[in-house]
Amino acid sequence: DVFDTLFIRRVPDPNMIKIPVAYFICNAAAQLKVTTNVVEVRQLRERIEQAHRDKNGATYPDFEARYDDYMQEVLEQIFGKKLPNDLLAKVAAYEIELESAMIVVREEALAWVKQLHQAGKRIFLISDIYLPAKYLKVLAQNKGLSDYVEDVISSADSFNAKASGAAWPLVEKKYKLNKDKWLHIGDNAHSDYLMPKKFGIKAMHLHDIGEHHRLSLATRYNFYAAKRDFWKGRNQMQWMLPLEDENKDRSPLYSDGFEFFGYLLSYFIHRLMERCETEKIERVYFCSREGWLFKQVWDAMLPWFFPLGNGPKASYLYVSRMAVASAACSPRGLTPLNAQVARFPKGNRDFRDICRIFKLNPEKLKHHLEAVGITIESPIGFQSADYSQDADQRFSQVLQDKKFQADVKKQTADNNKAFQLYLESEGFFDQKKVAIVDIGWLGTIQHYLSDAIDKRRDKPRIFGFAIGAIRAAPYRNDEKNSLEGLVFDADRLSFYSSLTNNIKPVLEEICRAPHPTLIGYEIKAGKPKPVFRHTDDEIGQAEIAQSKYYAPLHEGVIDCAKRYGAAAQIYRYSTGELRPWLNFMYLSKVAFPKTVEIKRVRHQAHQDDFSGGGKPSKKAIKEDLSLWTSTEPKLKFNPFLRLYWYINSAYRFLRH
Repeated sequence: DVFDTLFIRRVPDPNMIKIPVAYFICNAAAQLKVTTNVVEVRQLRERIEQAHRDKNGATYPDFEARYDDYMQEVLEQIFGKKLPNDLLAKVAAYEIELESAMIVVREEALAWVKQLHQAGKRIFLISDIYLPAKYLKVLAQNKGLSDYVEDVISSADSFNAKASGAAWPLVEKKYKLNKDKWLHIGDNAHSDYLMPKKFGIKAMHLHDIGEHHRLSLATRYNFYAAKRDFWKGRNQMQWMLPLEDENKDRSPLYSDGFEFFGYLLSYFIHRLMERCETEKIERVYFCSREGWLFKQVWDAMLPWFFPLGNGPKASYLYVSRMAVASAACSPRGLTPLNAQVARFPKGNRDFRDICRIFKLNPEKLKHHLEAVGITIESPIGFQSADYSQDADQRFSQVLQDKKFQADVKKQTADNNKAFQLYLESEGFFDQKKVAIVDIGWLGTIQHYLSDAIDKRRDKPRIFGFAIGAIRAAPYRNDEKNSLEGLVFDADRLSFYSSLTNNIKPVLEEICRAPHPTLIGYEIKAGKPKPVFRHTDDEIGQAEIAQSKYYAPLHEGVIDCAKRYGAAAQIYRYSTGELRPWLNFMYLSKVAFPKTVEIKRVRHQAHQDDFSGGGKPSKKAIKEDLSLWTSTEPKLKFNPFLRLYWYINSAYRFLRH
């Protein structure tokens, strides 16, 4: 037997698969401007399928229906003359893809099938189901069974099922089988045990108490999910959990990636897809080194959320704060806001740090500073240990100097030209709306990018989407530019998601791309080319080692994204409905994690190319402390440490 014997289902009710199929048909109808809705499609399918069963039951011993027959009729009634010739094939392929995601091969059964095949036994799969054998063969192939199975038999092809006993003589005759040497195995006491025995076949009834318990648990979660949103996330996670041979010995980092970080990033991309649909955004650009992993999660989920292939086009854009900062100065000079952001990092002390970020030559600009009584070494960094408010005020005068700004524009013109050519090569100016996706936190990359192309008439409407927007610096929000934190946004009250602030460096380390830091662009043979930081120094080698270390975690993240995408189509939960479960995960994994989890995930020191080597103030150092920066002895032996930092996080949130 196929279902519930050789294959087990992730959900207790196989009819749940009909819901996403109905959405698929409705979306196809919308593209052809055919009016229908999910309820109508589901009711029509049930009515026509039952009519086919009644009709076939009058002629054959079993009330069976064939998927191709009744689904074709469903589509004809919905689409009429607008019905595309290949739509049935597309609908069927999507339904089989869902079926394949919803089933898992029993590990021991698969091992036994392989042993039987090696021993020379003939193996057949047989099922009472509406799906013809051609579809069941696809499922068998997807699950690695094709090499061991001689053939697949479905009641939908003959309308003779195991339940009535009519299938047995047909199978015996077609394959020239000997009843005395025939063993049938199945989970249904009537169809798979009593009826084959009645025909003279040896039968084995599979009664799996553990599997029944798992399915009853899934049924219970499904019931609770209808009552409270919290259980919707738990219900989805139950569907996503690995079963049978998916439960392999894995690295603990893989579990970290699958159980929390994968769910967090999948939720983020799910929310991004919702916003793209709402705003009708057709082009998405993933930015910064963190965007590399975001793009992989997007690719894993996209086929599930846009099965008709009508989703936004996505690209990974080679940009970084260090690469784009200089280009941003060409149209408008060094604006007060850009200068403010550059002085915010703890290690940035003086004008040389600003010049390092914006690729300016401090020696050619120092006379502007000297004219107001400061030097390139005057302490103007906000978090510097020797910060001078007087020097800060004098530097503000420099920013108002038109000659200073003219020199800045001149020095950064070539960088701006190279960056715009790169954007052109990526089709950035071919759209009216684009999404810029980044990890956060100030929206610096998007801000610089927007400034760099500020004077272009073909500048698109830019929607900035980040995991977190901390709003520590004012951000331009107008008809051409906006920034939104999809998991955490300081403009929206959400204490649990504000815990993201405690793991910002950890998230950046985990999500960082394996390629080196991007430092700028150059033009070769008239074409723009990204320029990367060398990896032959200590920092570069440390990053390479860290990428290898986090490889199992990345694998867990991508596996989670695939499972999340399929589960999202089965249950159709919105991110708003899943938010309470994400909050619970934040509480357990960020506020009250185990010591071993913190130690394992924060494996490497965080490297911030934006920050210089200056000495920060004690206040700046203190503000960066959190549970995740605590020493291992404190994490192990201080019983109130997590509660202290939890209350501290709540105080910071309320103060903000």
